Order: sequence, then structure tokens, then C-alpha cells
Amino acid sequence: MTNGCFGVIYQSIYQVCYQYQLLYMSEKFFNVITNMLKERQLSISSISRELKSEGYDQHRLIITGYLRALYDTGYLVEQEIPPSKVYSYNHRGQETDIYRILENSLKDVDPGYRYPVAVYILTSLLNRPCFRYELSLVGITPKTSSYVRESRNERLKEFREDISRFDVPEGDKAYEMNGHDAGVILHSSDVINGIMKNLLDLTGLKSRYHSTRITEFMEH
Repeated sequence: MTNGCFGVIYQSIYQVCYQYQLLYMSEKFFNVITNMLKERQLSISSISRELKSEGYDQHRLIITGYLRALYDTGYLVEQEIPPSKVYSYNHRGQETDIYRILENSLKDVDPGYRYPVAVYILTSLLNRPCFRYELSLVGITPKTSSYVRESRNERLKEFREDISRFDVPEGDKAYEMNGHDAGVILHSSDVINGIMKNLLDLTGLKSRYHSTRITEFMEH
């Protein structure tokens, strides 16, 4: 087999492994990787060895694709130190990564609203339908909901190509709101309100006595 043919086959396998990563790896596996890299830089070989000692005997291509995906989504820093690449945790990036921030904030949302709230916030912020891959980044799996529908927007290909931070899998479904529901909007406002309070210094400005949730405030 020629080197050219081998290269094409390798890239094809790599792309499959890359798309496999965040959609199918467990949260525990994610935590093992990120905790391993929070205080040090490691090569792919070193990461593979440590993962094996933790009980994760994954093929090198799977691990390579997963690390690359974590780099593309801002969780890791990648550096080229010949003859290999090394990875470390991106502490600074997590302070501003919208997907990580939203994932943490959605944990407090009523499970019945979590999916539509995620779609509402992402589509509002990004001014386009959100892709299934993006929902996976915030810990959401699309399901049947009267509040959300699959997008048939004719510009989906253009929207996918405009995303430069990571690669959205070809043919990935996209989602948008199916109208405007007051409950979804109120829960979304609570999430955005909570994010703003966490990011901004409001010391000496906010009341110690008033409700912290918009939905609670509206009930009074």
C-alpha cells in the first residue's frame, strides 16, 4: 500500500474517531482526562498509559480524536513539542467558554425544561439553529418536545461552515424553537440571570433580601 493511500485511510479513520468523542464518551472519562491534565502537560502516549491504568483501554486513534475534540472546544491546550504533541488543561478558556458555562447552569433547570431552554439560549445567542453536536457540549440529548423542532433552514450548510471553533459532523441535525413559550422564556431568563451574576462583580450593589430567580419574582 502506498503512503498516499495509507494517509487517506488514516485520515478517514481519524475523522470517525473524532466524531465519536464527546457524543459517546462518558462524563467520568471526561473528568479523568481533564483532572489528569490540570497540573501538567502530557503526550498522547503518556495519556494512553495513564488511562489504561485507570481501566480505559481505548485505541490510540480514539484517544487522539477525543483529545483533539477537547482542544477544539476549548477544554485543552495543545502544543507541538517534537517529536509529539502535548496537552494540558485550559484553565483560562473555561472562564469564558459558553458551552461549559451553559452546561453547568442547566443542571439547576427543571428536567422538563432543560432541553428547550438549552435550544432557546443557544439559538438566541448564536442567531441561528443549534446543532446536535453543540447540544452534546452542554450535556443535552435531543428528544421529543413540543417546544423544539428540527430545523429545515436552507442555510444550514452555510451555518455549519461558518463555525470555526470546532468541526460539526457532516449531516448533523440542527434544532430551533417551535414558537415562544412563556415557561421556556422564564426558565431561560433565570439561567442567563444566574450566569450574569456569576460573571459580574455585583458586590455592594444587589439586595440581600430579594428573590434570586426571575420566576420566583414573577410569582409575587
